[in-house]
Amino acid sequence: MKRRVAFVLAAVCAVGLLPAAGAAAESPFRGLDPEPWEPYADHGFSVPAGYVCSFPLKATPLEQDMIKRVLERHPDGAVELEEYKGPLVVEYENTDTGATVVRDVGGHGFPRYRNDGRLERYTAIGPVAFGMREGDDHPKGFWIVDGYHVVEFAEDGTRSFSVENGTKENVCEALGD
Repeated sequence: MKRRVAFVLAAVCAVGLLPAAGAAAESPFRGLDPEPWEPYADHGFSVPAGYVCSFPLKATPLEQDMIKRVLERHPDGAVELEEYKGPLVVEYENTDTGATVVRDVGGHGFPRYRNDGRLERYTAIGPVAFGMREGDDHPKGFWIVDGYHVVEFAEDGTRSFSVENGTKENVCEALGD
């Protein structure tokens, strides 16, 4: 039942539907008071060899029009749950060889944060991307996932997929691993 409610919430958010005030009793947004949308810019990243791939990986946004908003705050005012959506096309590069691939990762994401600001869970309706490292409860790589996925972040920082419903591609393999 919890999974169904979470999926319904995510599906409603994915199509951008927000209930009218009079429909709040039936809404999966009941109890939430979303803050206004604001622009979000992805700045890409570079990670060293061995972090997620056997080679240094660089990500460069090519096209984006992302927005985000806060859905919930902790009692002290810190962000607890956010929502991200919008187009995002990224070029991934194996900087050792110069090989590149371009992927759409402009899905819909819902990161949930602990009181101290560290990630607790990331719920995604893909396509989105996740890096998995040595020691995580999933094969190491930089994964583009499509469909409905949930990544859990343990207290010790390890990551695992608690829900995997859809496809996955390891960009490291596409670039030479």
